[in-house]
Amino acid sequence: MAQEHCVIIGNGPAANQAALTLRENSSDARITIVGQEPFPHYRPHLLPEYITGRLSQDDLCVNPPAFYKECGIKVRLGQKVVHVDFNKRELVLDHKEVISFGGLIIASGGKQRIPEHLQVFDDLMLTLKTPADAAQWIEQLSQVDSVLIVGGDLTSLSLTKALLSLEKRVIFMLNEDSFWPVPLCNELSEKIKHMLTERGVEVIKAGRIKRVTRVSGRSLEVETDNKTLRVGILGAFFGMTPNVKFLARSGLDIERGVLVDEYLQTRFDLVYAAGDCAQVYHPTIKDYWVSIGYQNAINLGKVAGLNLLGGMLSVDASPESIFFVDGIIVNTSWWTEF
Repeated sequence: MAQEHCVIIGNGPAANQAALTLRENSSDARITIVGQEPFPHYRPHLLPEYITGRLSQDDLCVNPPAFYKECGIKVRLGQKVVHVDFNKRELVLDHKEVISFGGLIIASGGKQRIPEHLQVFDDLMLTLKTPADAAQWIEQLSQVDSVLIVGGDLTSLSLTKALLSLEKRVIFMLNEDSFWPVPLCNELSEKIKHMLTERGVEVIKAGRIKRVTRVSGRSLEVETDNKTLRVGILGAFFGMTPNVKFLARSGLDIERGVLVDEYLQTRFDLVYAAGDCAQVYHPTIKDYWVSIGYQNAINLGKVAGLNLLGGMLSVDASPESIFFVDGIIVNTSWWTEF
C-alpha cells in the first residue's frame, strides 16, 4: 500500500489528519487530498472571530500551502467529486476528470442541517460553516443592528458572543430543534437561557417558524406560532448532516452516513470513511453511531490513516458519550463542555 496512490476526499480535520498520519507512517506513499471548497484547511471554530475582524483569513488556516508541498502531499482545492467507481478504483470529478486510487479515505464532512419545515426559507437564512458563509455575515452585519438565532450548536454560541462584541442586538429562539443532537430538556433549556441572558441576549421560547418575509434590504419579518419579530439577519444553526449524496448508487452501504466497521473500513477493500460523513459500528452497543465534533473528526482521521496502511486500530468511543436522539445514535463531545 505504501507506494500506491492514497486519495482522501475532503479537506476538513478528519481528511487532513488522515493525510498527515499517512505521511508520518509512510515516507514514500503518494497522497492526494481532493477538497470541494476553494479554501485551504481552516479552523471553522474561529470563523466568529474572523467575522469580528480580530482575525484575518490567513489566521484561519491550519497550515500554509508550502507545508503540504514540503510533506509531499498534493492538495487539490475546488474539486468536486461527483462519483466513485469502486470496481475500477476511480474518482470522477465534476469536470469529468478521472483520478485512480489504490486506497481511499472518504472524509467529505457534513453540510448544514436545515429542518424540513424551514427549507422553504433557505434563501433568507444565513449559516456559518465556511469562510464564504462568514463573508456573507460580514457584508450583512455592516447594514443591520439585530440578529435572530434559531436552532443552536457550539458555533451559534461562539457567534453570539462575537455579535455582542460588535454591539449587535441578539435574539436567541429556543425550541425543540435547538442544540440538536442534544435533546433540549427543561434543565438544559433553563441553563442555556440563564447563560445567554447574563450576557445580554434576548432569549425567547417560541414554536416553529411559520413565515419569513423580506421586508427590505435590511429587515426580515419572522412569524412564529406565538409572535412576530423584525430583525436584520436570521441565522440558522441545526448541526450538520453527512455530505454523502455523491456516493448514492456507488455500492457503498449508506444509511445516514457511510457505514463502516469499528476499524472505519467500508465493504470495499482499502476504502475507509472518517469524520462527520461516517457511521461507525460500535461492538459494545451493537449498532452504528455518528461522530460530531472537531476532536472526534481528528481522532477518526488518524485511525483511518493508520488502518489504510495495514493497521487494525479500532475507534475508541466511550459508550457513556453515545446516546439516542431522533432515532440516531450520536457520539459527541461538545455538549459535555457546554
